[in-house]
Amino acid sequence: MLEQLLNYIDKQKLWQPEEKVLAGVSGGIDSVVLAHLLHEAGIPFAIAHCNFRLRGSDSDGDEVFVKNLAKQLGVEIFVRRFDTRKFAEKHGISIQMAARELRKEWFGSLMKNEGFDAIATAHHLNDSLETVLFNLAKGTGIAGLKGIPPRQGNYIRPLMFATRQMIEKYANSHGIAWREDRSNETVKYHRNLIRHEVIPVLKKINPALESTFVHSMEKIIAASSVFNEVVHEKKAILLESTGRGYRINKNKLLESHEFQIILYEILKPFGFNYSQTFNLVSALRSQPGKVFESQEYLLTLDREYLFIDPKSENKNGQKSIEERTREVTAGRIKLTFEKLNRKDVKLNADSNTAFLDYDKLEFPLVLRPWKKGDFFIPLGMKGKKKVSDFMIDEKIPLNLKNQVMVLQSGKNLVWIAGYRIDDRYKITDKTRRIYKVRNFLLT
Repeated sequence: MLEQLLNYIDKQKLWQPEEKVLAGVSGGIDSVVLAHLLHEAGIPFAIAHCNFRLRGSDSDGDEVFVKNLAKQLGVEIFVRRFDTRKFAEKHGISIQMAARELRKEWFGSLMKNEGFDAIATAHHLNDSLETVLFNLAKGTGIAGLKGIPPRQGNYIRPLMFATRQMIEKYANSHGIAWREDRSNETVKYHRNLIRHEVIPVLKKINPALESTFVHSMEKIIAASSVFNEVVHEKKAILLESTGRGYRINKNKLLESHEFQIILYEILKPFGFNYSQTFNLVSALRSQPGKVFESQEYLLTLDREYLFIDPKSENKNGQKSIEERTREVTAGRIKLTFEKLNRKDVKLNADSNTAFLDYDKLEFPLVLRPWKKGDFFIPLGMKGKKKVSDFMIDEKIPLNLKNQVMVLQSGKNLVWIAGYRIDDRYKITDKTRRIYKVRNFLLT
């Protein structure tokens, strides 16, 4: 098994000889065998042990055992005790998730403070098989069928070549002691249920389940690589930058083979799930205007495009502008303000600059998102017009409509920021002072 370990490390290029390795050791058979193999191979490493204090005296017994193991192997050890239940209650998460988060955070700080380059964990082939079956049961795509990778960021899994049976045989043949975690026997945890009740049934169908799984993983990983290349090519064609966000041409998308899965892969990095993608595809040929929301992005279905834009922190807020205010930022825009004498100003036709009659303004002004029912008198017109109708006439895309801001004086809108001022506030021969407002689009 030692030779297999060294070959696997070399084949997977898990780490370089000069790198410092930290091995996570719980005291169970898998991590203890990993520590013994690393020691037998002459690989320098240190041990990290987490005492989650979940099993009373058993947890403390694990800690003592691992400390003695480190002493026996002559390696440095780091130990941390956690109040896992309190952390779980405080953050509203499960005990298992709390343990994972606490371990990950501590391991990260050890790497940073002690100069370790990699963290070795004792995950093995059966763990990977159980992960795939768990993912299948819960629902997954091709990525969830690849199992546990031998390396993921700073985490390495040197035992991923080995089955649970191989590890047990090595421990018994070398007289290695370990600690039993009685919670591994209960089937109330999903992974234990798969381990104790699902896999034995599958092995009745295929006694060589683990070796077959290895070959299946090789084919799935290869297929995933080809699939990712196709997605990358399609993404380069379909996803266009708009400066602040992105857009996808609907016609190009619909021309793509299996466009639903392509769209899902494109939207996944923006936080959209498969159910949202399915609903979006159903709405593609219907009336535009639907909006889909992830944690950080809004996706707007327009006539020709799907627009993906970051959520605006100030979307529902408003800003008060006093006479002394010189600059304000709201949503995706920044406005600057200047009070000027009429004779000093040369007017120009720029939709991002508003020249307003200062003496007609009522301070403080208000900068806010437009809302249903807003109206103004567009420059050059005599009658009132709804802001919503104005945006339709201007062919403003749906995703940008949600981000349009208006400048209000008293009860009147004086400017649709970046588009048109109100005719009542235009510069005339009677204007003495001008209020110059400039609109800058933030990226």
